[in-house]
Amino acid sequence: MKTQSYFLNCLKENLDKKQRFNPHYSLRAFARDIDVHPSTLSAVFKGNRALPFKCAKSVVRKLALSPKEETLFLESLLKTKTKLDDIEVSASDERFMLDESHYKVIAEWEHFAVLELFDTRDFIASENEIAKKLGITESRAEIVLNHLIVSGLVKQGQDGKLSPTHGKVRTTEDIQNQAIHQGHKEALELGLKKLDEIAVDLRDFSELVIALDVNRVSEAKTIIREFRQKMSALLRDGEKKDVYQLAIQFYPLTETKISKEK
Repeated sequence: MKTQSYFLNCLKENLDKKQRFNPHYSLRAFARDIDVHPSTLSAVFKGNRALPFKCAKSVVRKLALSPKEETLFLESLLKTKTKLDDIEVSASDERFMLDESHYKVIAEWEHFAVLELFDTRDFIASENEIAKKLGITESRAEIVLNHLIVSGLVKQGQDGKLSPTHGKVRTTEDIQNQAIHQGHKEALELGLKKLDEIAVDLRDFSELVIALDVNRVSEAKTIIREFRQKMSALLRDGEKKDVYQLAIQFYPLTETKISKEK
């Protein structure tokens, strides 16, 4: 299913499910149940307009979507409103990390770094190699590898070699999660360390301060997410020797009444 049409397919599938059990169940009844105006929902189904984002949060709750489904629903809806350039992001075997078994993988930076090391030239997964590449101890590298294996993100083949089980791993978006919160803190702390250690021509730290309408924040976040995808697609080509981390910070400097999100 294409990400861009996920929200529409999701709506249609939920309506179809209702109609399977009740052939007389109408689009108007469905609109009532998800609290969307019937004429608006009709236009959405015909492809004449996107679902108003102000309704989206309520809709995903009424549809009782899973965290993964909610992320894809909102992400695809916002992508119909905001676009970047024509860099293509290819479809991939995408694994969402949602349960407690993935806590350490999400919260501690070395895990994602190891998963990316598999994509670098001549990399052979071993505690010694990981320790040298990432500047950590071999005992720490062993722990990280074990977490990845237990989480099902790395497997050992019959020849004894380790390899990743999925082409792409991601977390959900805009869903409160303590592991993601901790991971953001580690990324900030690591960035502060790298600011002093890495030569300026091998890093980029920049800021933008801008006055805005808070109602445009959701669109701004969509651009940031699509930018991450485009950057990943752009950098997949070429001879890969190193692993980088891209951290984008976007937050209010003024006091705000909006509730805190992790």
